[in-house]
Amino acid sequence: MLDTDVLSTTRPRALGIDTPLGAVRFAVRVGGWDVPARPELTWGLDSGAWLCRWRHRSVRLDVLSGPSAPHLPDGCPVVTRQATVFRVLAREPLSEFVVQVGLSGPDEVSASGATVTAETAEAVVTVGGPDVEALRACARAGQHVPPYWSGALADDAVGLDGERLTWQLPAIERGDYADLWVAAAWSEPSEHPGTVLAVDVDPARVLRELTH
Repeated sequence: MLDTDVLSTTRPRALGIDTPLGAVRFAVRVGGWDVPARPELTWGLDSGAWLCRWRHRSVRLDVLSGPSAPHLPDGCPVVTRQATVFRVLAREPLSEFVVQVGLSGPDEVSASGATVTAETAEAVVTVGGPDVEALRACARAGQHVPPYWSGALADDAVGLDGERLTWQLPAIERGDYADLWVAAAWSEPSEHPGTVLAVDVDPARVLRELTH
């Protein structure tokens, strides 16, 4: 993802995104390994993003997270967005890649596709990522995920349980990598807040933006 030899390490930090309506928390499991909350290494980037790394005998997990400016139609209020990209590098064949995302704080959320939204009198917050069809399209194009995922992704690979989104992703062969991208976006309350549009990110553009 990046040449870490030219980066400066910083204090390790747990995965998460602070929003006006509570924290977005992540849980990751790869090939039966429950990834610890805090990484081994964290690097700071000039973009304001940070890169976290976990290492296991069967896998290396890199997570890039930071602020990302959404491009929204005219008329939307100002939206703040933070994007997070998970990259699994398989050192051995991996049976699964699971990412769970939950928004703590709000009692009620609404769901649409691979997004959840919470709204109060103070703010609107949406958390979301790619749906199954988006991941299959990436697989067919040979971008971000292995090509064999196009036929391996189950129709229910992305699910919602309460306020928690789960991506239950297929096996990864040795030497391959897979990305999953998740974004959180928030704004002031509005009839057309734009936060759902904001979490529909282009992963290639977000990677360029965070690593420039």
